[in-house]
Amino acid sequence: MLQLEGLSKYYGKAVALRDLSLELEEGEVLCVLGPSGCGKSTLLKLISGLDNPDAGSIRVNGNLIASAGFSLPPERRPVNMVFQDYALWPHMKVRTIVGYGLNHLSRPERRKRVDELLDLLQIRAYADRLPGQLSGGQQQRVAIARALATDPDLLLFDEPLSNLDVQLRLEMRHELADLFQRLDKTVIYVTHDPLEACAFADRLLVLRNGLLEQLGPTRSLFETPVSPWVAALAGYDSRLSGEALEADQEGLWRVLVSGQFLRVKLQKSVHVRSNTPLSVMLHPSAIEVQSRSDRPVGEAPAALDTAQHNELMGKVLQCIYEGRSWRLRLDLGQTRLSLVVPEPYTPGTELTVRFPVQDTLGFV
Repeated sequence: MLQLEGLSKYYGKAVALRDLSLELEEGEVLCVLGPSGCGKSTLLKLISGLDNPDAGSIRVNGNLIASAGFSLPPERRPVNMVFQDYALWPHMKVRTIVGYGLNHLSRPERRKRVDELLDLLQIRAYADRLPGQLSGGQQQRVAIARALATDPDLLLFDEPLSNLDVQLRLEMRHELADLFQRLDKTVIYVTHDPLEACAFADRLLVLRNGLLEQLGPTRSLFETPVSPWVAALAGYDSRLSGEALEADQEGLWRVLVSGQFLRVKLQKSVHVRSNTPLSVMLHPSAIEVQSRSDRPVGEAPAALDTAQHNELMGKVLQCIYEGRSWRLRLDLGQTRLSLVVPEPYTPGTELTVRFPVQDTLGFV
């Protein structure tokens, strides 16, 4: 449905987007992730016609809409965008805003279409209000209704939840997930929040410095990140330094970390030799913690399935309260581990941390 081939954009010598190629199927929801300045908004501007590519091409349903030296005007593209600030005209009532692009219809047809959209977005009660009389969530629904009014082939969303408070953002995630499912529209949704993307994305595109860093199903970001940077984006914020020793028959590597051994999963494309330094990354949600005082006197530690789990022992250096949890710095001897736990531990406490082998990622 949407084809991007070798798409590039430069501002002077600065790279905004370089050599991006991908295809979207009809009805697919693609979420674009990355920090500020990575090329997310540039991608939307190129597709919508608000900016022109320096190289590459953009096609919708096989029809060329942009390439180097050619750009179909925005109003002639089957594409609509919901902007970050919603861009609602402050002097117009909701009904007029939603129907703004429907002047080609007769008055009864236009009113019917607007009413359908107001009902779909559950904003019929606000039809005669001005944007300034609406909450942030209500304004967003108006912006979405306006974008849907002309029945575009492709919908673009530029971080539409970023201006909402935390609770409303969570509620709107569920509403958007339901809406996308009912509409069956092709959607490109830009966000910097991986959890937001997981609510409704079929695939994730991760951009970094204008380049494609990772593209794949939603779960791939969390289960098989391709780089330490993507792993950190996916929440793997506990990092250790280790040394690769040897690979086993299952393709896992035996890695030495502060005199203790771990089994680590590496990307299949990574070629590692013995004695290679590695960065080992863990997701805090996968780590279980147990102190010696948690066990009755004389009781041995619970049996560890070494085929499925890793184990490290260390001593608490620091414990900092972070609202609903505590962050520990654990001294493992030659290195330190940062992790989040649901309860505090006194500095000096000896702890054992356990985590699944499949959640132990290694990067060169």
